[in-house]
Amino acid sequence: MKVAFGTSLLDRGLLKANENGIDGIGQYCQELLSQFKKNSNSPSISCYSFGSTYSHEKPYSLPSYATHAISALLRQNNHTIFESCDVIHATDQLIPIINSKPMVATVMDTIPLSHPEFLKSKSRFLKPLIWKKLTQRATRIITISDFSKQAIMRWLDYSDDLIDSIPLGVDQRYFEAIDSDEKNLILQRLGIKSPFFLFVGSIQPRKNLQRLIQAHQRLPRRLAQQYPLVIAGKLNWADNETLHSLQDAIVQKRCIWLHYVSERDKRCLMQEALALTFVSLYEGFGLPIIEAFASGLPVITSNCTSMPEIAGQAALFVDPYQTPKITEALLALIEQSSLRENLKVSGQLRARLFSWQTTATKTIAVYEKIA
Repeated sequence: MKVAFGTSLLDRGLLKANENGIDGIGQYCQELLSQFKKNSNSPSISCYSFGSTYSHEKPYSLPSYATHAISALLRQNNHTIFESCDVIHATDQLIPIINSKPMVATVMDTIPLSHPEFLKSKSRFLKPLIWKKLTQRATRIITISDFSKQAIMRWLDYSDDLIDSIPLGVDQRYFEAIDSDEKNLILQRLGIKSPFFLFVGSIQPRKNLQRLIQAHQRLPRRLAQQYPLVIAGKLNWADNETLHSLQDAIVQKRCIWLHYVSERDKRCLMQEALALTFVSLYEGFGLPIIEAFASGLPVITSNCTSMPEIAGQAALFVDPYQTPKITEALLALIEQSSLRENLKVSGQLRARLFSWQTTATKTIAVYEKIA
């Protein structure tokens, strides 16, 4: 079986890897491709990329997506990679307009339709409708949680039997301890000298950073300075109030903003922090949760969308809209060492349930369904 596999967002991320790294979809593609190489039952994979000059595994380079769409409307598309494949896997919103081949589309969440307020684009009300029409061309949909599956059934009008819920994985390296001397050098380079809470993720409204900063500020007895909030993530977009809160917190030495960090640095932070604070308003999965679990890091997360499904009973849950409740959770983890230890143990057990190998194996099974 031959599969045309989309790597557009992965390639874009790799072009600027030193600045911003790759996003969640890019990581998903990267991990699947890595596992396909290891699996003797994998199909033949040919990568295609819209409008990218980066050569990831020598992908088939296509024109910009806009050019592709216009050519399709004029019935002028004649791309060898699609003609020679048995299945197309569209891993992002750049869905090929091809009628002659079965196609699986990965849809991680329905934010463009269900929560357009979480999108930055000026055309956030038009693009989702186009995306919906394009996604409905897929033979089957892969998503990453049962929560997202239910949302897809509602917002994309897909029936239950055409959607496969395949969780993401956590790489084995997150279970491996980094040498203490190396960790000390990394923390010194990053300017971190005390116990700290950790936030991992891009800065954007649905990540709920403003309420997290406010909750952290409410800690009594100058604990906010003793246990600063370390923020590891690039600025995607944020309202002025969030940036103002963040800047004030930095000045008052309650927060340290590292911007984008390498995976090695992220692993170090997860192994040295007091807890991961992941109180998003919406997640299709929440990969940092299981990465933290694997690292032996207690997790505070939200009691909504996919997060309870992913965390199971291994995290401390809060209502992300209730700032005092977030403060209570932060204080509990500062004061209760037994709570921290229990969460570490249950978290590592939970993380063992998620592997990229399983994700890849189940993805191949979807290809076989429609080939």
